[in-house]
Amino acid sequence: MKQSLMLTLCAVSLAGCLNSPASAEPCSAPDPALLRSTWQSFRTATLTGQPEQVARYYKFPVQLLPPMDGMKSMKISRPVFIKNYTELFQRGPADTEIAMLTAMKKSTGKEYIPQTRFDSAKCAFIGPTRIEDYNFVYDKKAGWLVESLYYDNNDLELAKSSQLDR
Repeated sequence: MKQSLMLTLCAVSLAGCLNSPASAEPCSAPDPALLRSTWQSFRTATLTGQPEQVARYYKFPVQLLPPMDGMKSMKISRPVFIKNYTELFQRGPADTEIAMLTAMKKSTGKEYIPQTRFDSAKCAFIGPTRIEDYNFVYDKKAGWLVESLYYDNNDLELAKSSQLDR
């Protein structure tokens, strides 16, 4: 009887310790250098033009945002991203280089990264962090990912008319 009582007390005590706030990990923002490193890796992957490798840096469905308010954005799923990668991110249906690729080629990897705003009460970043035309969000498991990007108006209209979101 004593032994079963001891085991029960130990189990209750252990459960209480595991559920107590003292055992919870403190909330802290990831190292800011991680975003810089992600940007540089994303830039390199984008310039190599391999859809599967580039897709690792996106949160799907990714939104292609128009440059002006009032225009409708496009949502792209992962399969559509892979299938239409060349037309969406390299050479459009009119066989001209996509403006985003031209801009990425001109980048240096040392672009300005604004200070991220972190809410420690919610243990989350407040809104996306914009680098060039890309909006990055932080995922606790996957790290920094591109949630949305600003797409050139001409390229967006060509992509829509060519139904590259399907």
